[in-house]
Amino acid sequence: MQTPPRRAQTSTGRTLTRPAVPRPATTSPVIVAVVALIVVTAIGLLITASPGWSPAEDQLIRAVQSVGGVWTEAIAGAIGIAFGPAGAVLVVLIVLAIAYLRTRSWRVTLRTAVVIAVPWAIAEVMKDIVRRPRPDPALLGKAATTPMTFSYPSGHTAFAAALGMAVVLVLVTGRARAAAIAVAAVVVLLTGWSRIYLGAHYPTDVIASIVLVPLLAVATDRLTRRIRPLVMT
Repeated sequence: MQTPPRRAQTSTGRTLTRPAVPRPATTSPVIVAVVALIVVTAIGLLITASPGWSPAEDQLIRAVQSVGGVWTEAIAGAIGIAFGPAGAVLVVLIVLAIAYLRTRSWRVTLRTAVVIAVPWAIAEVMKDIVRRPRPDPALLGKAATTPMTFSYPSGHTAFAAALGMAVVLVLVTGRARAAAIAVAAVVVLLTGWSRIYLGAHYPTDVIASIVLVPLLAVATDRLTRRIRPLVMT
């Protein structure tokens, strides 16, 4: 569907025109994202209310921790720092700088920031709604990290997924998109593994972010694509 040009008069008599461009389908991705948000939140609340669920997942955490050594701990720790609250801000700034240098477009740069920020922020808000406690270090096979926030969903994994989706949806086109999708998937999976390996999250925390955030990112991207700049004539 194509939107006709829209005109607006300024105080100086000049006309601002929105160019006629094809309008991307928006309703379906937004509906899917909203339904997924409701379902994932409901699942989190059910898990938190089920006393036997988290202890069962402790066994999965110990199984993940049993495979690895010095290098795996170093990789998991590095991911934890890079995609933690402070590191993530730096990563976002670097990506936005690259986006602007590559496109010379503040609009594309802003869209990139929004597609990263909105799903990530929603995941962080969901933590306070679900309020699932973190894994208990005393029940795990090795020393675990003890973040101060709640556990569900995984914030690190949510950030990795939002970052990857922003790159794929906004910054990369053509044949390079397939490679970007592959790299993004590997980064997200590694991040999810690292959070389980460090004992910072349950597997379902990671799965929730992997399922929900891409859908939120697609919906956010579609909504931002509808915002078109005014062209002065």
